[in-house]
Amino acid sequence: MYSKPRSQRTVFEQVITRKERESHKWAGNKLDRTELYNVFPDSGGLGLRVVIRSIRAKELLDNLYQDVFSPVFVKPKPWLENDGAWSAWFGYVEPLNFPMHYVSMT
Repeated sequence: MYSKPRSQRTVFEQVITRKERESHKWAGNKLDRTELYNVFPDSGGLGLRVVIRSIRAKELLDNLYQDVFSPVFVKPKPWLENDGAWSAWFGYVEPLNFPMHYVSMT
């Protein structure tokens, strides 16, 4: 019996879900008790926004990229939030031209 083929979007969402778990595990091993973090699903399940509040937040975001997201994802440019935390976005971008089996969020 044949299974229904998975859409590209479903595959991307599964990768992001796995990367979210890996990010939490990484943070548990790398951050100390004074450093705070959060991981937010973003872009309709196609991305993650990681927020770190620490003196070494930019270094930690770079390390997170190297340890969890490289080489599949493009290295993000961290930005400073209004509350003093640093954020970075990891994920897939919606294509401009939709392939045949792609399900758009719009």
